[in-house]
Amino acid sequence: MRRRGDQRGIALVAVLWVVAILALIAAVFMRETRTEIALTRNLTEDARAEALAEAGVNRAMLILLGLDESLPWRVDGTPFAFAYGGGTVQVSIQDEGGKIDLNRAGDAVLQGLFTSVGVGQDAAQHLVDAIADFRDADDLRHVNGAEDADYARAGLPYDAKDAPFAAVEELRQVLGMTPELYARVAPFVTVYSPRRDVNLATAPPAVLSALPYLSPDRVRTILDQRAARSGADRRFRVIAVTVTVEASTAGGGRVVRQAVLRRSGSSGRPFDIVRWRRVWPSDSSG
Repeated sequence: MRRRGDQRGIALVAVLWVVAILALIAAVFMRETRTEIALTRNLTEDARAEALAEAGVNRAMLILLGLDESLPWRVDGTPFAFAYGGGTVQVSIQDEGGKIDLNRAGDAVLQGLFTSVGVGQDAAQHLVDAIADFRDADDLRHVNGAEDADYARAGLPYDAKDAPFAAVEELRQVLGMTPELYARVAPFVTVYSPRRDVNLATAPPAVLSALPYLSPDRVRTILDQRAARSGADRRFRVIAVTVTVEASTAGGGRVVRQAVLRRSGSSGRPFDIVRWRRVWPSDSSG
């Protein structure tokens, strides 16, 4: 009888262990299921936000073509928002002519840009000359510039490009450029401007403040006149623009899409998309 009691006790312990293991397996399964459901929901909301962002870019194209007059749009980066598809879409259109072109801008304008973000005069002049050496085709070194030998002495695995900038990101390769400084100036420079000077009517405030030929009073006057204009600004037929769209859904999806559009001259394809990217929160290139 004692042996039977022991066997029953062992069986009971075994049953309890089995039940405990099954309960643990069930808990892990439920947790993984909840995680999978949350991931699926997040992916769905991001996909919806992505679709809304692309819709925002397409609406910007209609605006630039003069086919959508329902919003007081501008081409100076002023954002406007609208509800669409169960979400919110915010669109800003920035004329590339309102930025400082890395290939066309004069030395004084580039130096003004660097000093406006806190770079000292001497360091700014070194950067300006290094940019000139980076983009020109010769091996003649500017007084404060940098040619191939300087890049080699700095231990860099590349030389001066000796060709025009093809993308703003190439500014990172210029000798003396730091990630922190690049992050400060990248939103205000371009390689897509059709003009050597800056379009004062569409330039961001930071660009206006960086221009050495504009006094602070003149900058304030330009901005006041711009703010006084009501409604959409249809005076400018821009050649190239950066469209930034931030789309969000009620379920928490969020996507920031950025596209650079350039007029193609073709009636069947009015714009060429020269850049198309998603902007992530950690992206410092603006």
